[in-house]
Amino acid sequence: MSSPASIVNPHWPEAFWDVSGAFVNDRELLLFHDFFLQFAGVKLLKLVHGSPLFLWNSGRVMQHAICTPEQMRNAGNAYARREIAVDLTFSNHLIRKEHLSDPTGNALLAFFEKQNPTGNNAVICASDALFEHIGKNYPKLRRVSSILKVTVENGRGNADYYRRLAERFDKVMIHPDDSVNFAMLEKLEDKDRYEILVNEYCIRGCKIRPWHYKYLSSLALNYFGHVDEKFNERWKVNGCSDLNVLVRDPERNVAALTQEEMRRLYDMGFRKFKVQGRGMLNGAGVLFDLLRLALRTDVPGENFMQRLKLQFLEATAAANPQI
Repeated sequence: MSSPASIVNPHWPEAFWDVSGAFVNDRELLLFHDFFLQFAGVKLLKLVHGSPLFLWNSGRVMQHAICTPEQMRNAGNAYARREIAVDLTFSNHLIRKEHLSDPTGNALLAFFEKQNPTGNNAVICASDALFEHIGKNYPKLRRVSSILKVTVENGRGNADYYRRLAERFDKVMIHPDDSVNFAMLEKLEDKDRYEILVNEYCIRGCKIRPWHYKYLSSLALNYFGHVDEKFNERWKVNGCSDLNVLVRDPERNVAALTQEEMRRLYDMGFRKFKVQGRGMLNGAGVLFDLLRLALRTDVPGENFMQRLKLQFLEATAAANPQI
């Protein structure tokens, strides 16, 4: 068995990864965790985030996010057995008091407050009503400020705004456009309170981000009946799905961080990084990014690392983790 230092990316050895896919890609995430713990002796997966499809969700409003109560319970128990913390992605900013009685949401809050071996289970939220509901009724759950909150409250680029959020929330998500706003990020004290999204494949400076979040949140509240033709028109001309724009347009290319940008953030003192998988039909994209970022790629370990990755990919084809 190799030592953790022999496989962890030496550019950011203390990075803490928050990985997308809970309730959607549980099999792949658990395989990733079990494989590297068994064969490499390192626990790369310590925190996952996600949500099944229901009213409080936003960003993961997809048919394959529909889960039965048994599937939710089994996933929660599987993460708890492995001492993997879960951030419930309840980031719908349109949640009001009349939505707080939702049985699915409250059942999940109760379950993850109780099944909480690390003490780090949390809820990502953008609604003040939900924030207060959690604090009053589920005080053992931590609360995380969502990117949606920063977006809809126009807090982007404002260090004082982020400081105010950090006074209320246990963790604060940085807006993707601010991930490279190094002058502002330098002003933030206690950088352990903040988490940075590293693989955002949306356009930097996206002009329709607020409308996109409103569309997804409205869709979650009325999954089978909501239609927004105006948003669809904005989306078609925004360049989101135009590979030529995403790759070649310097002003509108993807907001995913480069290696150089990652190193600068790490050297600045940031340690919490989020690997998102919003909108992906399976866990392949998330795991590809996690392998690329978390594992070393330098020449001395190249042959070993390539072999380790291959072994993992081969193992996923036949393995059936306990869920």
